Amino acid sequence: MEGKWELTVHTYMGDMVSFAEYVVEGDVLKGTVTDKSNGAKAEIVNGKFDGTNFSYELTIKTPIGEMKNELSGTVDGDSISGKSKNGMGEFDLTGVRQ
Repeated sequence: MEGKWELTVHTYMGDMVSFAEYVVEGDVLKGTVTDKSNGAKAEIVNGKFDGTNFSYELTIKTPIGEMKNELSGTVDGDSISGKSKNGMGEFDLTGVRQ
């Protein structure tokens, strides 16, 4: 999980791409996520990682204002699959290691 990833949230408005840089300290997941479209950067909070499963929250600026997101899923080698939940709904999340 540790390292740089390209994440895609598949929404009804189209794919939203961001870049994550994850740091794992024990079972704590830390790092930042940067929105590809506007360069907004958000700190990961309440991050957890157990070797396969992860979860975290972040608040990031979007074209429609600040949005709190809850992300969770699994890591399998160089790929991520999971969900991203925010005020607009719950969407599929995919990611690839950079």
